[in-house]
Amino acid sequence: MKNKIYIIILSVVFSILIWGSITLSDQFYSTMDFNVKIVNQPSGYACGIINPEKISVKLKAKGWQLLTIGIGSQEEYLVSADKDSGVITVDPINEIDENSWLGAGLSITEISPSQISFKVEKLKFKRLKIEAETDISFNDEYGIGSPIKIYPDSVLVAGPSSILDNISTIKTKLVTLSSLDSKIKIITNLEEPKGFELEQNKVELTLDVQRIVEKTFENIKVNIDGIPSDRDIVLIPNNISCSLRGGINILGKINPNEISASIDYREIVYDTLGSVQPKIVIPKNTKLVFIKPVRLNYIIKKFE
Repeated sequence: MKNKIYIIILSVVFSILIWGSITLSDQFYSTMDFNVKIVNQPSGYACGIINPEKISVKLKAKGWQLLTIGIGSQEEYLVSADKDSGVITVDPINEIDENSWLGAGLSITEISPSQISFKVEKLKFKRLKIEAETDISFNDEYGIGSPIKIYPDSVLVAGPSSILDNISTIKTKLVTLSSLDSKIKIITNLEEPKGFELEQNKVELTLDVQRIVEKTFENIKVNIDGIPSDRDIVLIPNNISCSLRGGINILGKINPNEISASIDYREIVYDTLGSVQPKIVIPKNTKLVFIKPVRLNYIIKKFE
């Protein structure tokens, strides 16, 4: 019985293979989209703006050839600048010879749109600041204790001046991490814009992952700025407490003297409520949770 089942399965598979072989040997039409890539530019030049950046190509070929293109890595349609510069307009149908992937038996019947415009211009050099592009999550009670460190933090870039003049940063490829609960270093690539050349493509990211906690600091004196010489201000009370949130390694090293609170005398002059709210300056890489009390009463004394 088992042998009969195996024979039936093999027969079905063999039939499918025969049917597929016959079917894929027939001629078919298929429309595929390709990114436009400019080649054969003069030395020291690059292509900036391409319009459009993607074209639609209608192909005629045997089924197996279209299947090979569809599942292969071919994503670009090459267009030659013919060592020329400036604004160039071409008909992509005339660029078939540049595309060696168009083998025997495979032909292009239509390309849309029928014109491609692009600008070939001199390379310009500029140093761009690197920004980390991340999608990260943490275990409960953990988070980033300080900003992500990037090494190096900038990169020298060569590219078309029309584009390079309008940008000041370049991003890394998206880094996705989850369930983080400790400091981590990773190597990632930069997102390389089309037509650009980079001094280097890899950077190191350091993520200072720490347990996130809160800590309260008491008896922070509130200073008053800009008091006239014939005035004195009594705050009630003249001290506040505050709670900060941040990485455990950061909060543990903070001295209360690093936290300052102040009120500008003009705020008292223009106050209509009888109380004012102090401004507080906290150490970097921390977040203010609350201050207590939020508002302070005051008494103005005038000297004779």
